[in-house]
Amino acid sequence: MSDWGKRPWLLAVLLLVPAAATLAGIGTYTGVLGPEDPPRPGRADLVGRYEDGEGGVVTLRADGKAELTGVKYMAEYPEADGSVFATPKWCHDSDANWSFAEARPRWSHQVLIGTRCGAWIPWDAEGTPSAPEIVYYAGTTGHPDARRVLTRR
Repeated sequence: MSDWGKRPWLLAVLLLVPAAATLAGIGTYTGVLGPEDPPRPGRADLVGRYEDGEGGVVTLRADGKAELTGVKYMAEYPEADGSVFATPKWCHDSDANWSFAEARPRWSHQVLIGTRCGAWIPWDAEGTPSAPEIVYYAGTTGHPDARRVLTRR
């Protein structure tokens, strides 16, 4: 009799362990196993008035219209030497539009705001459904003053 006949459990282990690992990997990748996505605001949760604490106000209406008052952004201008000169500006637009881009994983939802101040600006939708926040960067990402958080009031 072969060695496998004396130890049938060994053959079962050699076949089941890779199969279980493969199923666990697929389950984790698809989100069936592992931690649940954090609760994030959806489109309907984002409707309302947001303030940045420095005079900037964004109002998102259910019909897709938006209004911006005093929202700081950085206008960049190319220099002759190839560098870029950035200067702060403030956006005031009472006839803007907004849309919601839902993504997987859910922590990367975005609010897209179209203004006369610039093209469609992607803003991150953060917080929870009951206390949403919209976040954007007014300038170079990573600069301490660049991250702007608007909280619904």
